[in-house]
Amino acid sequence: MGLLKVTDKLNKDNDPGDLRGDLKRTRNELRKIRRHNDSLVSQVNNLLHFINEQNRRKKDLQQRISINPKTGLSNHNKMDQDLQNFFGSFMENAEQPPGALILIKLDNNYDIITKTLKTLVIEWIIYQISSRLKEIINDETPIYHTRDDEFIMLIADKGTPDELKPLLEDINRQVSNPHIFSGYHIVINCIIGVSFFPENGVNKSSLLNNADIALAYAKKNNKNYVFFTDHMKDNVVQKMELQNSIIKALEEQSLKEINKQFFINMQPIVTVSEIRNGKPVIDRIDAEALIRWRHPEKGIITPDTFIPIAEETGLIIIIGKWVLYTATAQIETWAESDHINSKLAINVSPRQFNNDDLIDSIQRIIKYRAINPESLQVEITENSFLEDPEEAARKINRLKDIGIRIAIDDFGTGFSSVNYLRKLPVDVVKIDRSFITDITTSQQDRSIVKAMIAMTAELGMVNVVEGVETLEQLEMLMKFGITRFQGFYFSKALNPEDYHAFYMNNLSKIRE
Repeated sequence: MGLLKVTDKLNKDNDPGDLRGDLKRTRNELRKIRRHNDSLVSQVNNLLHFINEQNRRKKDLQQRISINPKTGLSNHNKMDQDLQNFFGSFMENAEQPPGALILIKLDNNYDIITKTLKTLVIEWIIYQISSRLKEIINDETPIYHTRDDEFIMLIADKGTPDELKPLLEDINRQVSNPHIFSGYHIVINCIIGVSFFPENGVNKSSLLNNADIALAYAKKNNKNYVFFTDHMKDNVVQKMELQNSIIKALEEQSLKEINKQFFINMQPIVTVSEIRNGKPVIDRIDAEALIRWRHPEKGIITPDTFIPIAEETGLIIIIGKWVLYTATAQIETWAESDHINSKLAINVSPRQFNNDDLIDSIQRIIKYRAINPESLQVEITENSFLEDPEEAARKINRLKDIGIRIAIDDFGTGFSSVNYLRKLPVDVVKIDRSFITDITTSQQDRSIVKAMIAMTAELGMVNVVEGVETLEQLEMLMKFGITRFQGFYFSKALNPEDYHAFYMNNLSKIRE
């Protein structure tokens, strides 16, 4: 019989009060204990729920910290931790086989689609690329999505270029497969830099830096992948030294005094009317201003060495202003005392052309020099207008309104030149020297040059051919209808005194 039934019976039978009171008190105590136990169970359950929720949040937080949400791959935080652990164990294990760090970067097409397509499409493409990368490696090989356009792999069992080449070629092939989505057909390629451990480093910093150097080398030399070598780092060091030298040269001197290291030479651009007795008859001589650098320790440094560095760092802006300042001084001298009627062409780099201050700078200097703006020609390359052709056209029109002629330099070397040429209001097209070198022996080069001449003539533009070095080249080009030439056959770039002599000597021949 249960306790409650016993107490009920005692109450009914009027049993002695002591037993009845004890049972009543016991029942009350049991009820208190039950309520207390219920409260404890509830508190324990709440505590367990709190602990589980905290663990879930901690797991979610760790996942957010270590996982890239767009691809589900580990991110740079997880990579840092994994590499630290890996190289810690690597240093302790003398038998650990060599391996490689692979740095994968998507090419410029990715930058283009991020500016033109919807976010959903871009995220889908990135997810597809990450899925393709996961498919071509084993489950034990870590792959990290460290930036939107960057992936990193750590290969722990392949330590030579020959071992890695099949994988790298597979990566390039898989990434470049078209992405077809809602009517879009998109192709994105990648560039790869590779550094090996322990040969190129045994820590995250050195391996990443060296892989990045190899990637930059691959991009510059138009290669799909490049393995790091020590000479690449030497090139980087030399590049930094030149950059610092440019900065020092510009810091220590005012704009008017940069010519202590930098100077301008001028290469003649001649207009030929005919070839008489095996010699060209020159009707007019203009010039192109070419900057040179006389380094106090390294001697003459060619523009193709220091101009790209100046372009990358932005130093080209101040160098470009100095060229403009110095070249217009030469025009001023020609007009006042030298009796030289030459137009002077000045190269403007892409970064300088896209600088907001370009047109105002040109106007200020023309006013300061009091020169005729028609004596000035601005030469730009294709890279100056690729990013925003409409803005480039507006800027060109503003320069033409001032009276300045516009030329496209190195025409034909870029894949978009022909496409954009019809949209830009340029006056002169300079056919690149690479098409002229073999023109007398290559039917293909002759056909290309003829097509360029016909197209630009139809658009009302004037052609100048660069790189003419022989009479045979000159004669052939004149048969194609070209009259304006530039190249070593006529003259190399000259200092002002030698240019004056060249001009006067050929002017005398014209008068004769």
